[in-house]
Amino acid sequence: MTESYDVVVIGAGHNGLVCAAYLGQAGYRVAVVERRELVGGACITEEIFPGHRFSTASLVTTLFRKEIIDDLSLAKHGMEVLERDPSVTALLPDGRYLTFSADSAKMAAEIGKFSEQDADKYFEYGDAMRRIARFAEPYLLGGSRKPLLEDIPALKAALGAATALGDKDLRLLVSTLFGSAREVLDEWFESEALKVTLATDGTVGIDGGPSMPGTAYLLLYHQMGATEDARPSWGQVKGGMGSITKALAAACAEFGVDIFTGQAAERILLGDGARGVELVDGTRLDARVVVSGADPKATFEKLLEPGAVPASYRAALAGREYPGVAAKVHLALDHLPGVRGFDGFGEHFKGTLQILPDMDHLDRVHAEAKAGIPPAQPHVECTVPSILDPGLAPPGKHVMSMYLQYLPYQPAGTTWDEIRESYLDTLLAYVEPYLPGLTAAVTDRRLFTPADIERELALPGGNLYHGAMSPRDLFAGRPVGGYADYHTPVPGLFLCGSGTRPGGGVFGIPGKNASETIRRHFEEWRHEQ
Repeated sequence: MTESYDVVVIGAGHNGLVCAAYLGQAGYRVAVVERRELVGGACITEEIFPGHRFSTASLVTTLFRKEIIDDLSLAKHGMEVLERDPSVTALLPDGRYLTFSADSAKMAAEIGKFSEQDADKYFEYGDAMRRIARFAEPYLLGGSRKPLLEDIPALKAALGAATALGDKDLRLLVSTLFGSAREVLDEWFESEALKVTLATDGTVGIDGGPSMPGTAYLLLYHQMGATEDARPSWGQVKGGMGSITKALAAACAEFGVDIFTGQAAERILLGDGARGVELVDGTRLDARVVVSGADPKATFEKLLEPGAVPASYRAALAGREYPGVAAKVHLALDHLPGVRGFDGFGEHFKGTLQILPDMDHLDRVHAEAKAGIPPAQPHVECTVPSILDPGLAPPGKHVMSMYLQYLPYQPAGTTWDEIRESYLDTLLAYVEPYLPGLTAAVTDRRLFTPADIERELALPGGNLYHGAMSPRDLFAGRPVGGYADYHTPVPGLFLCGSGTRPGGGVFGIPGKNASETIRRHFEEWRHEQ
């Protein structure tokens, strides 16, 4: 059985669907093949326990671009972002708390409880981070096949533009590109409560504590999304994160894109370049262009013969690191727990409840995980999405999701299957003083370790970004130097996933940029005919 298309996209994650929707909108005949029975990749909503629906992997959004929402009319297809205000409440070991509010006066008063100096600097820091994010955005988000470090005229132009920044902004730009989150935040603030809460935007999903060089880059990266003063504003999607990819799938259908779920790609078909995809059931989808939303390493190791690409390209992909350190815990609750320091069930439940003492603690638990020790006191962030979106749980019940960091991919001397339940007991015991009554409220629970995330969602190593994130992405080195505009060494084969420029997260820019590169490819092809 054979079908013919202009484009076949491998993987119905959010980037694959964004790419397919834009190409379908442009009038190309497009097919998407997805190994699972549902679309979404790691951006999904699943009924993990009867009547309780969770955002399985990605929990909240900040990076997904407004222009994509508008271009593809995703609001029309049901995508709605719910405001979380307050967005974060950091619960501290001494019983105090720091609540992050969209109201600047409230925010200043909250920080002032810890440092009047920091209350003033917080907004100055936010303005500075947004300025350098605007400066860096064209280099982060645009496509360039030639690495900036090898394109001397482009490099000189970039450096010349940087010198036009103010002295403080230039210093901050260099610090965020090459320094650690701790170094940057220590330069600005004195309050540990404020610094550790901001630092998590530089360490989330990263195999490194806040003292590791490169973590400041992720602070800058997250500024590409909507911001709430000095930090990204993480929004909740109504119906769970799967509503994003459900809306994308609806947009694809509107533009005539065929989506085949439960249909894994077996191999990429080659002629004088990529010429289609063969599925595991033997179905053949011929195409003029193939686009892979899978991680680059899997694309070339599993779907292509070794001789299809230069040895240097394969070696570069083989050397990519995929350290997954993040885990998720999903809980069904028959009632809400308390929150230490608060009376009743107030607005603090709208956002994230963060349990993290200080940056030294982050460095310690990272070191434990590197040694294969599941930390008894990990970085914990708790959200209760059913507060803003009651339809996620049965009447009177709730769903809670916990983001955990750092957990080893493989615990030393044992397996996750052997210690899974005992670790959940340890985790709940740690969280209980901060959220009194939580353990008794739990009716069902499930832990997704990095290995679980890899197995179920095909994220290599359980890594949230399809590979390590670093400043080299700024200089067109993702995934391989010389191929940062979504091309590969195989003619007609393109990449569009999180392993490409500019990086991971529910961003959509890799898919959008890849679609533009493919459209130019078709235009050049027509011009040559």
